[in-house]
Amino acid sequence: MNSAWSLELARLIALVTSTVLLGLVSDQWILSITLHALMYIFWINHQVKQFERWIVRGAHKSDAPDSSGIWQSMVQHMYRSQQSHKSRKKQLASMANYYHAVMRALPDATIVINKEYEIEWANKASQKLLGVKPNKDLGQKLNNIIRVPEIETLLDKKTKVKRVEFKSPTTPDITLSVFRQEYEKGNYLIIAHDISHRIATQKLRKAFIANASHELRTPLTVISGYLEILLDDEDVQPGLKTILNNAFDQANRMDNILDNLLVLSKLEEKRYSKDTGDDVDVRELLERMVADFRVSYAETKHTFKVEAVDLQLRVIENEFYSICQNLVSNAVKYSTPGSEIQISWTINEAGYGCLSIRDQGEGIEDEHLSRLTERFYRVNHSGRQVQGTGLGLSIVKHILDNHDGYLDIESEVGNGSEFKACFPGYRLISDD
Repeated sequence: MNSAWSLELARLIALVTSTVLLGLVSDQWILSITLHALMYIFWINHQVKQFERWIVRGAHKSDAPDSSGIWQSMVQHMYRSQQSHKSRKKQLASMANYYHAVMRALPDATIVINKEYEIEWANKASQKLLGVKPNKDLGQKLNNIIRVPEIETLLDKKTKVKRVEFKSPTTPDITLSVFRQEYEKGNYLIIAHDISHRIATQKLRKAFIANASHELRTPLTVISGYLEILLDDEDVQPGLKTILNNAFDQANRMDNILDNLLVLSKLEEKRYSKDTGDDVDVRELLERMVADFRVSYAETKHTFKVEAVDLQLRVIENEFYSICQNLVSNAVKYSTPGSEIQISWTINEAGYGCLSIRDQGEGIEDEHLSRLTERFYRVNHSGRQVQGTGLGLSIVKHILDNHDGYLDIESEVGNGSEFKACFPGYRLISDD
């Protein structure tokens, strides 16, 4: 037993002894017990009152009540606990200030928004890049401060879009890549990064590719012509003909790559208005395309299942056909012969018209999904080499970007893949 409780026990023993002695001497036991009980209660009440006043005043060491025993021990424990709490509070405040200083110093604009899209915190770069004032705009809705369509798309959780690009509202010469990251259910970080240098580099690369493609077209045509003449020559030895056939196939493959690169260069320069395009009967186009595929890929014995709502789409028809053709041909190439390819045209929860192509192939690992639309990026399954240019999905993405749509890819290894090309609701036209 510690000294504090020993002292309290001694006090109780002394109180009981005094009560017994007074009772024996006066023979007034009730009076003796009542008197000593009142004395003890008064003393306890006095200690409680002092303790309460001390806490109310801030529990400073200089104002500690003059007490002993268990009350002195309680005062000491309270004081130590308060000091420990103050120390932890200072550490947390110091840590919070440190991280706030780090966040404020970030070159990327960083904004914290709540479930109602209201701004709770912003760093200095957010004012420079997005026009969000760190102090003045707190509590304002982000889409009221930054009035661009891309922000509306980014904040619309139904679209599943997590990254958009647009010109800085404060400096039109700056292009921003804005990313939405959920850090708590319903609460988000909005991070904007200056990609102007990357855009400038891309423009130089596009110009180079376009020029190189044009320059390579003429010599490639000449080479292909000579190879074709040699293949038609009956005097060419059989062994040499095999080599010439391989060379001719590779020349054709390079010609396809140049065609696709030129298509990409043209697509990257376009941006369509809401009224651009023709009213396309999607159901009829899909049935026509599937009929062609049944003939072209008869040897693979794939089956095609088409489901489409009666809904037309305002789009550049040949570009939409290119999307369908690229996605379906990929599904055929990367799925088991004889399996079913499911093609559907529906409306999703966000009101977008979505063309869905689902295969029963081997699936794609998660680390590849974000890079599938990069030029020449290809995934080899089980060591299989699939013929193609590696530009198809890049073309699909650019066509969708030009129509304000998006490409959504879902895949599970061993359970196939699903590619969804989605177009905004304003491009949908009901047949009614």
